Amino acid sequence: MARFLITVVIILNFFVSGALADSLVIAAGAGYKRMLEEVIRVYENKTGAKVDQIFGHMGQVLIQAKASGIVSLILGEYDFLKASDVEFDSFHKIGHGILVIVYGKDVKLQKPEDLSGKDISKIAIPDPKQAIYGKAAKEFLQNAGLDQKVEKKLLIVSTVPQVSAYIISKDVEAGFVNLTDAIYVKDRIGGFIELDKDKYQPINLVVGVVKGFGNRPEVSRFLNFIQKDPDAKAIIAQSGL
Repeated sequence: MARFLITVVIILNFFVSGALADSLVIAAGAGYKRMLEEVIRVYENKTGAKVDQIFGHMGQVLIQAKASGIVSLILGEYDFLKASDVEFDSFHKIGHGILVIVYGKDVKLQKPEDLSGKDISKIAIPDPKQAIYGKAAKEFLQNAGLDQKVEKKLLIVSTVPQVSAYIISKDVEAGFVNLTDAIYVKDRIGGFIELDKDKYQPINLVVGVVKGFGNRPEVSRFLNFIQKDPDAKAIIAQSGL
């Protein structure tokens, strides 16, 4: 975690220096890093434009966006962005986030209730105070009547990809992530279980245009690309959105 924050500071110092002041800068929760990187790669190849990126847990991402003043677009959950201190010109729908349980290759997990079994000793979740999927995981556990049964097994980590990393390294047997992240690591884990959407608040994913950037041509071009380009739409669909 400390290494990640140090990296963030270095990146921000580089941004503020003015080196990237004229670039399109997009920020997103770490759980959508792989998907967004793929979309951006295609966008850059097709247009020749340059896009710079910031990833992390959403609480830190929003602090960075406000402090730096150079972030044009933020991909995140609508209510979370709307309630933040960052002001937006507009929001553009991307899809609906889906909460899943991922588990390791040596783990047998068939249903959420199996989390309370003796074979599961550690369950990783993103920080509920900073990450939307951590918040959703807590809601799910409470509504499924599992919160007290697994409370002592929970390991709070910073971001969704850290949950996946702990699964892959076998430091935990199971964890909560978004479907998008699970799809991208499916060959390195035992599997995943989609969870009942009625047991957590809907996760409406949007791209928010930060106030002051709404009239920038590079912003309009990128929004048009992700909404209309067939390759971009295919990447987003294949990512479980």
